[in-house]
Amino acid sequence: RTMFDYAKAAGMPMMVCAPTHETLPEVERLVKEYDIKAAIHNHGPEDKHFPTPQSVLKAVKNMDARMGLCLDIGHTARTGADIIEAIREAGPRLFDIHVKDLLSTTDKASQVPVGDGVLPVAAMFKTLRAGNYRGGVMLEYEIDADNPFPGMQKSIAYMRGVLAGLAA
Repeated sequence: RTMFDYAKAAGMPMMVCAPTHETLPEVERLVKEYDIKAAIHNHGPEDKHFPTPQSVLKAVKNMDARMGLCLDIGHTARTGADIIEAIREAGPRLFDIHVKDLLSTTDKASQVPVGDGVLPVAAMFKTLRAGNYRGGVMLEYEIDADNPFPGMQKSIAYMRGVLAGLAA
């Protein structure tokens, strides 16, 4: 409730969260009470509750339409799930996307600036555009803690370049 109170006071229309299966019904109740969307973040193979986008979608399938997915493409790839297919499967339940890039889809520590890795970032944006996606696409840059800005700038420039290419 405290987090929903904060979100309401801040005027947030959506919260990205990581509930458990046990707390999911309470989250849904608060979503209805506060009229704030809940985007459940998948956290990869280490997450015992929601490792994949599909695990989130299965859990919220019969819940309020404001219960949805925050798709993390790095964690999704590390589970072996197809990022593009997950976007299509989520449809209107896709509320938010966290973008990073990896050199290896099996190694969490292989994160690199977006565009330098193997994740299908251009295909992701193409699929989002084709599906008329209106949610957020957030850079989740978790490397180079002492000086993250060059890598963040490179990542954002790459994503803007992809979007410019799609618009052309």
